[in-house]
Amino acid sequence: MNPLLRSRYREIELLQQALGHIWDVEITRSAPGPMETTLAATRVDHCLVYRCSSNIPLLCTGARSDALWTISPITNSCSGGRFRGLQLNAGQLLLLDPGGEVYQQVAADQCQMAISIPTSLVERICLAEYGMTADALWPNWNTGINAKVTAHIATLIDRLLSDPWAATRWGMDSEANLAGHIISLAVTAGEGPAPRPSLAQRRRIVRVAEALMRGRLNNPPSILELCEATHVSRRLLFYAFRELLGRTPSAHAKILRLHAARRRIVLRSHDRCVQQVATDLGFGHLGQFAIDYALLFGESPSKTRPI
Repeated sequence: MNPLLRSRYREIELLQQALGHIWDVEITRSAPGPMETTLAATRVDHCLVYRCSSNIPLLCTGARSDALWTISPITNSCSGGRFRGLQLNAGQLLLLDPGGEVYQQVAADQCQMAISIPTSLVERICLAEYGMTADALWPNWNTGINAKVTAHIATLIDRLLSDPWAATRWGMDSEANLAGHIISLAVTAGEGPAPRPSLAQRRRIVRVAEALMRGRLNNPPSILELCEATHVSRRLLFYAFRELLGRTPSAHAKILRLHAARRRIVLRSHDRCVQQVATDLGFGHLGQFAIDYALLFGESPSKTRPI
């Protein structure tokens, strides 16, 4: 995850330049007076997470980048503006396809937040996890009022922009995991009941997925990679894991890695090896590793002794 960027702009041209890789728009003022605009942004690989606010009303006209899909939760702090002539209301989830036209009226003191995902990654997720292209899936995405989904995405954005290790703690420190989770939230509201695979199918799904997890303890596969390996949708993958293991795929992968870490610590208990073991198994944040380890085993890694 890239460092957090926080900037303030008092000139409209500088703000327009800063947002140039997201969209090709002209930003104009809709009221006089001193301008104070703030922008906070960070990246998870190639996914861009950002939040912007201005003390004066602005008008944005042009087109979005065709390299990005953007999902923007409309909270109380940004409701009241208008997009393509329609008023934005709290609880909406604004889904912006690549290359689309922008006619956005930003009210004074609004705080807009969003996550932009590379088009190629969206297409890969849609094909692997939902069995259709992004354009075909588009009509099923939730664009109405869903306060719970909107609040969840808004909270995630706030955490990512305030805590450098939030993505790691939430299991979203790769672009595939973050994008897959966000897209699943957008899609879920329009889905019907999940199909129920047979026991044999569930066993196959878990067996193949678990083999990939065990083979990559130092680099756990994303949900996208597990869907591609098992040739099933995201919903079927989660269903199989819940039914057979009582865990999500991500939780199971973490537990396998923590058990592997414990075995290595026991074998090397005469060394000061905890940091090396954590690094070898791909735990990027030693403090979070120690917390997760203690929650699972009831002791800190440094207290583990030979059995």
